[in-house]
Amino acid sequence: MKAIVYRKLGPADVLQVEELPDPLPAAHQLQIQVRAIGTNPVDFKLRSGTLPLAFLFAWKLPFIPGAECSGIVSAVGAAVRDFVPGDRVVAFHSALAGGAYAEKWVVDQKYCLRLDDRMDFATAAAFPLAGLTALQLLDGLPGAAALVYGASGGVGHLALGIARQLGFTVTAVASKRNGDFLRELGADHVMAYDTENFGEGAGVYDVFLDAVAAYTPASAARFLRPRGAYLTTLPHPLHFLPAWRRGLKYRGAMVQSRKADLARLQDWIVSGKVKVHVDQKLPLAEAKEAHRLLEQGRTRGKIVLLND
Repeated sequence: MKAIVYRKLGPADVLQVEELPDPLPAAHQLQIQVRAIGTNPVDFKLRSGTLPLAFLFAWKLPFIPGAECSGIVSAVGAAVRDFVPGDRVVAFHSALAGGAYAEKWVVDQKYCLRLDDRMDFATAAAFPLAGLTALQLLDGLPGAAALVYGASGGVGHLALGIARQLGFTVTAVASKRNGDFLRELGADHVMAYDTENFGEGAGVYDVFLDAVAAYTPASAARFLRPRGAYLTTLPHPLHFLPAWRRGLKYRGAMVQSRKADLARLQDWIVSGKVKVHVDQKLPLAEAKEAHRLLEQGRTRGKIVLLND
């Protein structure tokens, strides 16, 4: 099979197409003929060594990146009972485990969900990591009003629909150029962070979801009601004390691949209640370009790699 591999940390140029043996499924694993792969900022942060403590990741080199894919089951392990070859599936495991930037991927059956016939492969590959992150940050929080900062990116654009399904009125914050895009996604209110008066009269909210890790509990507190919740995609141990001092709830993303959550997201997406935006579809061999685009930080929604 062909796979994208890097053998050292560095810029996007370290990503190379290599020919590798097909991975074989263990007892509880599926072998997936990969059709589409979701790309995420964590992929380039691991590759570049910019993620906190990423240098500890170097022992896993050489490495095939990728945490999520959609495709067709091509083989199953001896203990698999819920899937058979030919099933259409979506799978999400872990960016630290990797393996999805390839023509074939083996992953434990517990991380896989049978794909709804109404969902195409590109859309399916785009929602797991970002959607699970947003859902698991927001789920179970009280309140009526949520602000999503960085609402045009992967996590942010899915968080808009998810927050509405959880009962929140949603204010979306992104660059001015993304205003119409956010309204199309269903935002109740839109603000632009790149205007001179951003934050003036913005009001206060029960929840502040920081989808791009631009704030801290201390700097976000002015947007939050007493006992409000600050949620971030990049948790940090130094956040806990400032949040506690201000009486804020604090959640940092520690995304888990839960089949029930994947199914919940899939149901919302196929029913049109949550919208997934695929900004670009690129061939697997153009993974370098996908990473360069991600690093520019201007992607709307997700970039998906395709195996034709």
